[in-house]
Amino acid sequence: MSDDKPRPVDDLKEGLGLLFRAAKGAVEKLPTDKLEDVAKDAAKEVGRAFESIGSEIEKVVGKVSGSSPPAPPAAAPPPPAEAKQDGPPSEPPRYDDGYAPEPPPKGPRVG
Repeated sequence: MSDDKPRPVDDLKEGLGLLFRAAKGAVEKLPTDKLEDVAKDAAKEVGRAFESIGSEIEKVVGKVSGSSPPAPPAAAPPPPAEAKQDGPPSEPPRYDDGYAPEPPPKGPRVG
């Protein structure tokens, strides 16, 4: 008996090996200097697009809310050296989150 039986798995391995070797050789011969310039230009254009989209969204949100863009947060004043701990505070503590609005007043809903 001869050993002429087809072996598809071995043929597949050999074929893929040759295919990858040919692809690797072709990629090594491609010029990449122009490709790098194109990639850099594309990245710049994408950055500009995101910037213009952001500014347009900011304009629309400003018109809808009727307010101007938020000012940058100011530095908080230092706490007083001696704070009274004797009595309850005269005013309830306010929210210290610069991004969240004040909570709605408590009471019956009208409207």
